[in-house]
Order: sequence, then structure tokens, then C-alpha cells
Amino acid sequence: MSEFDLINQFFKDSTLKRDDILLGIGDDCAILSPPPGKSLAVSTDTLISGVHFPKSTRAEDIGYKSLAVNLSDLAAMGAEPAWVSLAISLPDTDEVWLKDFMRGFNELSQKYNVALIGGDTTQGPLSITINITGFISEKLALKRSNANVGDAIFVTGTIGDAFIGLKAALDNNLKTGLSSRQLNYCLQRLNRPQPQIKAGQLLRAFNSAAIDISDGLYVDLKHICKASGVGACLALENVPLSTELLAFYNGKPDWQTIINAGDDYELCFTCPQHQVTEMTQVMKTHQIEATCIGKMVEKPGVECWNKTECLVVKSAGYNHFL
Repeated sequence: MSEFDLINQFFKDSTLKRDDILLGIGDDCAILSPPPGKSLAVSTDTLISGVHFPKSTRAEDIGYKSLAVNLSDLAAMGAEPAWVSLAISLPDTDEVWLKDFMRGFNELSQKYNVALIGGDTTQGPLSITINITGFISEKLALKRSNANVGDAIFVTGTIGDAFIGLKAALDNNLKTGLSSRQLNYCLQRLNRPQPQIKAGQLLRAFNSAAIDISDGLYVDLKHICKASGVGACLALENVPLSTELLAFYNGKPDWQTIINAGDDYELCFTCPQHQVTEMTQVMKTHQIEATCIGKMVEKPGVECWNKTECLVVKSAGYNHFL
């Protein structure tokens, strides 16, 4: 199958249409019409087989996750998703694999009304690069630099589940102590993260800083601290953990691992104290779990307190070059 046959069969007509796409897949460039008065939020992520997902990962899950991690970046800005371009390097043109990949990709693109507008295909080791664009009013963006001393720190969902899924995916003989249902939950958290788009958009009503937790809670919160020129104090006993994770650790969480494990794709965000009650009520109304885990302080860095003991953090999350 030629490159152009591949594009026509699997990409050109397989995704949804939008009125703001004046010219889509098939020409040298896409021509787009952003809405008046909105700024563009743009992000790019690359996923490489054996680095960002195990080589045994199903094609459908790879398609889903490749879009999910990019949507998560838009969620962290409070943006409305719109367009994506896809550059994919393939060892060969496996039609069954491509069909499954696009099934997972389209499941999420249809849910969030995201249209594929172009990209590139080439032969080589499996890698996927997505460039995503969304709309945001610049004044409402959830910038990392928005945090202030005294703000409360929150996270959505639960932390650490994807790490257990990754360990299980890499070692079929791993003794997790989990039931098949519990283990499947952790694998789903790894392969099918839920972008917190709605949470990010709701936070635009508050003076929040936000980041998506991709490299680990500890290091990602440090990014907010650095951008805002403040520090953070975490109460580890308040960090939300799933029953599956607690079962894996026999009720004794390994905090060094949990706060440094990546792939959660939840939001970590701040909220001024005088807006906390209103914000938490808004989240509850929309059935979004948001848990207060600490506060912003003057002292630089991130302190992690396990009740009366300050944890000495031995690593700092995922790093591509270490």
C-alpha cells in the first residue's frame, strides 16, 4: 500500500468534520478559521514504542492514549479542543493495526469534537507525534504562573494507579496481590487515561494555576512553584489513592514511588482560599473528584509531609534523558 493510499483509507475520511476547517487532509497545508476573540493553545507530544508505552500495547489503546495525553495538555490550560495533526512512523503498513489504532483515536476525537487536519506518514520504528490546537481566552488560561502564597492545592481523581498498570504490563509474572478486576482497572488507567477537559474549563472561573500530571505529582507541582515564584507544602495523607493501589501496597503506600510515578494525567491545580468553597461545589455538581492536598507557601520547593514526618524525596519524576 502506498503512502497516499494509506492516508486516504485510514486518515482522510475517518475523522469528524468541523465548520472551522476550510481545507483539511489532502493538500500541502490545512486552512483553518479560529473563532473571533479567542487565542490558540497549541501543544505537541511524541510517543515512542518501548519508551512511552510497552511494545505489547494494543493498537487501539495506543491510538486512544496518543490523543489523550495531548488533550490533557489542553485541559491543563482550560482550553476547548479543536484540531490535531498526526505524524506517525510505522515499521510496515499493517492494515489491521492501523484500523485498530484509528478506532481508539476516533473514540476520543469524537467525544471531544477534535478533527484530524493533516500530518505525515513514514516508515521506521513505531512512533506517534501529535500536534493539538484548542481555543482559549488568554485572560482565562490556567497558567502555571498563576499560583500565590496561601492558595490551596488540589488534584483530580486518584494518583499512582497507572504505575501499577505499567509494572503489570511489563511483567506478566508480577505478583500484585490484586484481583483480575483490580488489575484491569490499573491497566485501563495506564492505557486509557481520561483527559480532564471539563475540570480545566470549569477552573477558568477561578484564579487557578494548573498542570497535568504526566511526569509525577512531585515534579509537576515543582513546575508550578518555579513558574509562580512560590513553594508548596503537601499533606501526603490527603493525596487521593484508589482501593486498587492501597491493595497493591497492602495498605502501606510507598510515597516515594506514588508521587514520582507518571502517566496519571490528572490535573494538579491551585485555588485561592476565598474561592475554595465555591470551586469545590462546582466540581461536585459536575461529578468531578477534586481533593485538597496542601497549600502554596513562601519557602521555595515542594515539602511532602507524612503526618509529622517530612519525606526526603529521592527522585524527581520521569525524565526522558536519565
